Amino acid sequence: MWKPVHLFAFKKKFDFLGQRKAALILSTLINVVSILGMVFVGLNFGIDFRGGIAIQARAKQGPAQLDALRATVGALGVGEVALQEFGDPSTVLIRVQRQDGDARCVAGAQRVMTNRAGAGWQVKPGPAGSGDVELTAPAALDGGSWRDAVSRIGLTLVERQLPRGATPTTKVEMTPEQRAEWCQQVAIKLVEDAIGANYEIRGTEAVGPKIGDELMQSGIWAVLATMAAIVLYVWFRYEWQFGVGALIAMLHDVISTLGIFVLLQLDFSLTALAAVLTIAGYSINDTVVIFDRVRENMRRYKKLSLVDLLNLSINETLSRTLMTSGTVFVAVSALVLFGGPVLYSFSVAMLWGVIVGTYSSVWIACAALVYLKLRPDQLRPADDEAVKAKA
Repeated sequence: MWKPVHLFAFKKKFDFLGQRKAALILSTLINVVSILGMVFVGLNFGIDFRGGIAIQARAKQGPAQLDALRATVGALGVGEVALQEFGDPSTVLIRVQRQDGDARCVAGAQRVMTNRAGAGWQVKPGPAGSGDVELTAPAALDGGSWRDAVSRIGLTLVERQLPRGATPTTKVEMTPEQRAEWCQQVAIKLVEDAIGANYEIRGTEAVGPKIGDELMQSGIWAVLATMAAIVLYVWFRYEWQFGVGALIAMLHDVISTLGIFVLLQLDFSLTALAAVLTIAGYSINDTVVIFDRVRENMRRYKKLSLVDLLNLSINETLSRTLMTSGTVFVAVSALVLFGGPVLYSFSVAMLWGVIVGTYSSVWIACAALVYLKLRPDQLRPADDEAVKAKA
């Protein structure tokens, strides 16, 4: 017959809670440093939140020449430019800062129009404070020709304003916000025209300032709502001390994960936000398993001190905790090593989350029960009766 495999061949009696003060000092230090880092250094927000442009390009011959490419794109007047290899030496990711709709944008649109529609076109800004632009053609055009012309500089969103009859000049009315969004498209076309001879454009992404701000607000609300829902579940599922302990552990995990993003200056995008939410869920899952065993043992060993009871519960669930954490750690390690740049921020955050989530379940959530003075007589009578009925 097959015998069960045990992770530990001996009876576990590790004194986890005996180190709770040292763990409290370490956790407090990590969280304080993380908060200070976010305040004084800041997160490296990606295009999803900050707004801007990302263009993936592949060299038509040989590896990408980053220095020459940086000089070419930097000379376009589109602001700060960042380049990095993307998966292989011939592919590059070009990041351009958010376009604010200033005079540089109109000048860029003039260059794009000249490149794509021929000489003689003029693009001028409207009155100060407005987002209007004025287009002048080299000759009178009909409505179809106007639509074709404005599509070349990304103004398809305002086609309804174009003249129906032949006319050499038209004014396109836009709000400042619309003009900022349009300038993102102008910058993309400028980069495409500048590098198109030597590079194949594989994909483009543009997020305007308004959309970036909305995504930021939605992301913050998503994190807060997720944490609130988890805490409410634990609060109703267990006694209030368990809910508070779970909240403290979850805050510790989220703050320390954000600290890792600051320390390593990882790209904080929607993918990274998904990692933060996943870490919160992983942490609470591990915490709930230990909390279940704690509550069972509190009914079984009513005379055992709380610290000894918590140590017993943690030791009894230790094999399960290590097996779960270990398998997730191996899987996420593979993503870090082989997942490529798209998943790198997510993978590193998850790798840290597995470690800190397991740590917080033991030394934060359970230690909080000691300081909150949880006692067996605080358990709900209804739960006691349910346990007796099952027995």
